[in-house]
Amino acid sequence: MTATAIAEPTFPAVGTAGVRRSIRVGVIVLATASLPLLRPAGPGNTGLADVGLVVALLITVLWLSGRSQRIRVPYAWPVMLTVFAGALATLVSGGTGLPLIQDVFVLAWPFAVANLARDAEMLMVFVKSWAYSGVVWGALLIIGVSAGQPWLAGTSARDGVRASLTLGDPNLAANYFLCALFVLRACQQPRSRRWRWFCCAIVVTALGLTLSNGGMLTLLIATELGWIFSITRRRGLAPALAISALLIGLSTVAVLSINFNAIADKAQQSTPLLRDSIGRQGESGGSRSTLFKVEVHMWLSGDTLLGIGPGQVKNTLIAQDAPYAKMAHNDYLAALVERGVLGAGAVILLAGSVAVRSRRIARRGALPPDYAAVVPRPELLGALVVSIAVSAALYETLHFRHVWALLGLIAVLELATHRGSDAGRTSRQT
Repeated sequence: MTATAIAEPTFPAVGTAGVRRSIRVGVIVLATASLPLLRPAGPGNTGLADVGLVVALLITVLWLSGRSQRIRVPYAWPVMLTVFAGALATLVSGGTGLPLIQDVFVLAWPFAVANLARDAEMLMVFVKSWAYSGVVWGALLIIGVSAGQPWLAGTSARDGVRASLTLGDPNLAANYFLCALFVLRACQQPRSRRWRWFCCAIVVTALGLTLSNGGMLTLLIATELGWIFSITRRRGLAPALAISALLIGLSTVAVLSINFNAIADKAQQSTPLLRDSIGRQGESGGSRSTLFKVEVHMWLSGDTLLGIGPGQVKNTLIAQDAPYAKMAHNDYLAALVERGVLGAGAVILLAGSVAVRSRRIARRGALPPDYAAVVPRPELLGALVVSIAVSAALYETLHFRHVWALLGLIAVLELATHRGSDAGRTSRQT
């Protein structure tokens, strides 16, 4: 189905309905544009981005309370299972309840998005806010680096020349720009191809300036998968399988023939850009390998299947005088070690839910015309989701606010594919 153009959102100048709609627009723009504002950090690792989310949550509740709308709570079961598993682990092994509050708090993102941006016009506001604010933040990072302004670039003595803007961590910044890039491409904003490629260049440059090896890897994965998924959507499965086989073959040859350790060693003696990116590969890979081994040993040597408690990996390693004491840096191991088998089950349930939704919205003709006009290339969101699943093995992406905003976007689109099938229901939990 060919996506048809949708008119830009228009809002009545006067009247209660116009005011309410304008408030929704303002809240969506505020919450989305403030996603990178995580530094300076407040209590409990909060940031200015959370102010926008709290406002969005309050407006969502007020808006729903005054209307006979179906309440949408996407991913409720995986999150509640996560909270339940964390509560059991906390009771058995000790710890604080702060991570449990944070678990519930992240559910606010898809809840707010799924309800505030439930119609095509508000969804257009959401994706345009995300796409254009990502370009603006990327331009600010480039300016900060070019002008040598650490406060704007987000560089520090700890990270060298790696930029992180106001996100506090280069890997987190890289993941934010990756999501912004693929939202921009999926919704094809700006509509002009020339301007769209210009915006893409800004965001990719900003991602590159983070010097995140994981970010560049996931960018490559998402780009290749986006190409394959697009071929599948347009031409069918056979051509996509042929392209996939070719890419797998080329990747295998590259891995077997290129001495990445030698390249990393040479980069360590080179310019700061190479030293703090490729040159970190050996040290970064070694530290994550060590952390993986000690976490696996921690799980195997534990005396309970319920886990050691949310956020307790680093404290446990310190108590054990481990040679490398860090946070889990892996969503899958973190769920298993900290929340036990129930926590691991919650992650599997969440991954399955996201995968099913992503598959549904990527089918040709699945989205209604007004939603397809807002997101003409939904298959790119599926490619982005897979790349995030890969990056979840490198750092804890389920703590990233923009990841949950992305899950909210996917939930809105999936609900639109069968919006007539649940008519008459007063609420919807999935």
